[in-house]
Amino acid sequence: MSQQEELFKNVISHSKEYGFIFPSSEIYDGLSAVYDYGQNGVELKKNLREYWW
Repeated sequence: MSQQEELFKNVISHSKEYGFIFPSSEIYDGLSAVYDYGQNGVELKKNLREYWW
């Protein structure tokens, strides 16, 4: 496994642990490779959009 793949897995794990994203399959019993924003992810996205505008 490359260093980038390991870093990506760590970022995904951290994001799931702190509520930024959740796998759709856990919420809606859907595809396992698709993610939905969690509470913190929605807030982060909103803050980034406001900063951009």
